Amino acid sequence: MNKFIPISLINLTPLQSDESVNSEIHIDDLEIINNIQESIGKGGRRNIIDILKFLIPNLLKQKILNISNPEIHLRISGDGRNVGRKVKQVMITFAILNNKNNLYYPENHHTIILYPGIEKYEILQVALEQLIIELRTLKEKGLKDHQGREWKIELYFSSDWKFLAICLGLNAANSKYFCPWCEISKEQQEDLSLEWKINKTINNIHQNYKCYRGHIRPAIFDMISLQNWVPDELHIMLRITDILWRLVKLLMNRAEPSQAQKFRLGSSLNL
Repeated sequence: MNKFIPISLINLTPLQSDESVNSEIHIDDLEIINNIQESIGKGGRRNIIDILKFLIPNLLKQKILNISNPEIHLRISGDGRNVGRKVKQVMITFAILNNKNNLYYPENHHTIILYPGIEKYEILQVALEQLIIELRTLKEKGLKDHQGREWKIELYFSSDWKFLAICLGLNAANSKYFCPWCEISKEQQEDLSLEWKINKTINNIHQNYKCYRGHIRPAIFDMISLQNWVPDELHIMLRITDILWRLVKLLMNRAEPSQAQKFRLGSSLNL
């Protein structure tokens, strides 16, 4: 793939401004850390249309794609990670959802953008500029492969809540108006009598993002229907687990010593 799909450079030099120390290190390989430190201010990208044209023949052979139903479901994902103590990295990938039986294999997730830096709206705007053009072309015109076959492209977006909110131009998750899909406020979360549905549309956000409370910037991926924005389930479950365990520890600290010891014993025995 590297032979047929060249890597282009992205200049991000004026936008890098993070000096914080990473609380958790995801990559500690010294050679990788040094390479990334030398690349700060620059990013790499590949053309998503070229990658798709390269992949289609093999996907047809595997019967993952079907010429009689020429539709490709394409999911865009993104996340940041810590490299060493002071370097951060952001990666944007895509996966073809038609390949649902093998979706979780790493080789089926294709990197389209990689840069040393942080998850920040202003940086993403620059880093994703060309990708946005390509995605809009795929959405509006579809894709014509090397054999002249035309494919309809259905776009999706999935990431953790933080990255999703940034790309949607939304407030942080702990803000008063935090929901990507409806206009519920923080004070209304516990009111189970209310029924909340997807009442926002990406078209309205694209035309005037201020029409919905909580939106502070234009959406970056404004060609993807809001119903196709899906937060990553693993991150949500881990966050819920963190909060539940914090409450358990709080109850243990407040409990009588004998009750706390009984709870610890029950937990160790999985009771």
